[in-house]
Amino acid sequence: ASTACDTGSDSSSDDTGLFAALGGVALLALTSSATSANCPSGVVTSMDAALPDWIRNNFICAVGTVVGSNYVFTTSNLPNTNSFYWGSSSSMFEALPTGNNQAGNNLIESQNIVLTIPANPTQNTGTLTETGLGAIGLSTNGIAIFSNDAAPGDTLANEHTTFDNYNGHPQDQGIYHYHIEPTNISNDDSNLIGIALDGYPIYGRRDDNATTDTSDDIIPDSTGANTLDALHGHTQATLDFPDGTYHYHYAQDGTAGLPTLLGDSFYGVAGTARN
Repeated sequence: ASTACDTGSDSSSDDTGLFAALGGVALLALTSSATSANCPSGVVTSMDAALPDWIRNNFICAVGTVVGSNYVFTTSNLPNTNSFYWGSSSSMFEALPTGNNQAGNNLIESQNIVLTIPANPTQNTGTLTETGLGAIGLSTNGIAIFSNDAAPGDTLANEHTTFDNYNGHPQDQGIYHYHIEPTNISNDDSNLIGIALDGYPIYGRRDDNATTDTSDDIIPDSTGANTLDALHGHTQATLDFPDGTYHYHYAQDGTAGLPTLLGDSFYGVAGTARN
């Protein structure tokens, strides 16, 4: 099984690559509280000091900066976990989960994905933009997030049997990605998983209830006050946003027939992704 996306080219995720991608915009004050220590060899973490703390302190294995009214992320999209899809010759190779099957001959390949995301997300009050195929967000470990759809002729309910031990897999151009909860980031909890292309954050299955106490974390689609909309989202206070903001959750999806990170459409005005 494979998922469609624009053809990509191999490139390292470094400041030089981002400089070129932004047409020569200078990169200034690139600092981060996160670290490259947990990234694959040669993959850097570089987060602009102008980025908000919820991004700067959590995102790794990518280059992020602020350009005008947008956040721009560039990633080589190489997972910082072992995977069957590194190939058997790699030191990071490991077997698929019992019962799963490989996604054709697909293997992880370095990419040069650039996501331009609104820094001040706003609700789309017109016709909603479909999430569609390809990168629709970025995880906190610098990996493309895909939607609740699979390539035409396939379904995610079938395709999920090709996921590795961390719920990721590559499509036929080597773009490794997550449709569902990446267990190295979040596992039935309230952890921040990433950012959607419209600028709204994506969290795990539970709400943190704006407290550090995990005993009061709740699954929002099971309670009246915190019920999710059809897009997997709601407006609620979180530790990252104590005044409240709209955000998505890993939740059951009617189209996919299983829980996914995002649904059919974006809540907000979406930015762009290219590879």
